[in-house]
Amino acid sequence: MTDPTSPDHPDGPLEARLTAAGDRWRAAQPAPPEPDPALLLRPHRSRWQPLAAAAAVVAVAAGAVVGVAVSREAGSPPAGRVAGQTAGQNAASPGDVVRDGDRVAGQGTVIAPAGQPPRLCVGGVTLSIPNPPPPACVVGVPVTGIDLAQLSPRDERDGVVWGGAWVEAVYRDGTLAVTRQEPYRQPGPGDPTAADEVPCPEPAGGWPRQPDLRAALSRLNRAVAEHATEYTTPYVTYPYGWHLQDTSNRKGTEVYVVGTTGDVAEARRVLEEVFPARHLCVTRAEWSRGDIAAARRALSTPEALAAGIGRVDDRVLEDRVTAELVVLDERAAGLLAGVADGRVEPEPLLAKVR
Repeated sequence: MTDPTSPDHPDGPLEARLTAAGDRWRAAQPAPPEPDPALLLRPHRSRWQPLAAAAAVVAVAAGAVVGVAVSREAGSPPAGRVAGQTAGQNAASPGDVVRDGDRVAGQGTVIAPAGQPPRLCVGGVTLSIPNPPPPACVVGVPVTGIDLAQLSPRDERDGVVWGGAWVEAVYRDGTLAVTRQEPYRQPGPGDPTAADEVPCPEPAGGWPRQPDLRAALSRLNRAVAEHATEYTTPYVTYPYGWHLQDTSNRKGTEVYVVGTTGDVAEARRVLEEVFPARHLCVTRAEWSRGDIAAARRALSTPEALAAGIGRVDDRVLEDRVTAELVVLDERAAGLLAGVADGRVEPEPLLAKVR
């Protein structure tokens, strides 16, 4: 019989169980990449991330299909896309492109090194950490008329002033002339315990509690890597919500999702050979792991940087790839149109005022 004081006993001490759960999760994770200080500015992320990017106990490296589940019907729009909109229609319409003299509005991080003009930069407000280092403006637009004293929050160190601002401005010759400035508008807090949508029907009796899946997850990731031109990076969903300390109900039940750009039934057959079908969901996707890697390479060039293309973000849960930039002008729109059949979606910080 298991010792009731053991961390593995279901009625064992809560603190010990939490510590053990954290140790098991950390042991299963790959080594994290070195952080890029320029990316610490970005405030918003999807609640659940693919394994390599996830944080705390929420991150996972799996994804998959339920044997009894039927995938999204071919031709139906994946999450994040409007019904009736095809993959090639993700890019902004000509009416969204900003031209000289257009008025724009939005928010971002203003960075002003001593002796240099301020720039509105791709990224959000600096994380609230003690004595953060001055950020570098990797991608940004010169801005005039900004009041550095009114940045919110505002930081100053080593001759650099930076902080967030919402602005309305006129865009001309690659420069923003601010006509109105307000505090950075922080997004409202989400509910981290809310239930996730699973893109497969719930099986009879509901999704079952998962056992220790570490070995199966390793096999799943290897199978996905072998089919990178068709499969997406696996990710985890919580169909009944998530709560680490709640084991009295179905909260914390995990379903692993993998998308495929190919035949869903064949992908399900391949993946069920390495991963338990009852914890798996295979669904149709527009973006494979290989497609995303190719788009990233195409947008990681000096030409893309010069066009103002910043962070490229793969929203695997939404089956989207986005490119962050300050303003979607004609140069950036033209470059994005030539990548992945125009499927990369621009996410400008400032959009045209209608």
